[in-house]
Amino acid sequence: MTTTSTYHHGNLRDTLVATAIAQLAQQHDAALSLRELARTVGVSIAAVYRHFPSKEALLADVAAAGFASLIVKWEAELPPPGSLPAEQRFQLLGQQYIEFALAAPAHYRLMFEHQDVRQFPALLEAAQTCFQYVLQTAGAAVREAGLDARWDKAAASAGWSLGHGYVMLLLSGRLAMADSGDDLSPAMVPRFFQLPVAALRQAHQQAEEKPL
Repeated sequence: MTTTSTYHHGNLRDTLVATAIAQLAQQHDAALSLRELARTVGVSIAAVYRHFPSKEALLADVAAAGFASLIVKWEAELPPPGSLPAEQRFQLLGQQYIEFALAAPAHYRLMFEHQDVRQFPALLEAAQTCFQYVLQTAGAAVREAGLDARWDKAAASAGWSLGHGYVMLLLSGRLAMADSGDDLSPAMVPRFFQLPVAALRQAHQQAEEKPL
């Protein structure tokens, strides 16, 4: 059997992760059956457990691959720093984030609905690397606005929270409950990324004006 040969060559771990990602692309939710995954690859459950101590460990690798793919998208599609205003680049990063999530909703759900990332070092590292990318992009926008670097994390967290919250509400159908008014389209959401910068500018001015 071809898949058994793949296993003997030591590629079963990568094959299982790739197959899980392919399966997630066919569905809307993040549920995966380890037994069905093994059957698709053509190996036994015992063979799977030789590479992953638990189903949660395999899903952690699948989730980590999602964060890595998001960074690949940013590196391929986001213009380099200095090629456009930093705030505009931050908004574009948010737009690409939402595009990624909506193009692979099940994989995206798994990236954030998996168990505590601190239990899985590889997943934790992947998530932290992804946030560092957001942090650097947001930080450039913060400094462009004339603010101190101490506000970088707040701006990055606000942008990520806005993008993630929008995606999860959209995927769950919660944004379709209102009958009137304009819809908040995916392309429009990143325009609100400028709000954290404006809010931080105001907070910075208030802090400077506070009497000692």
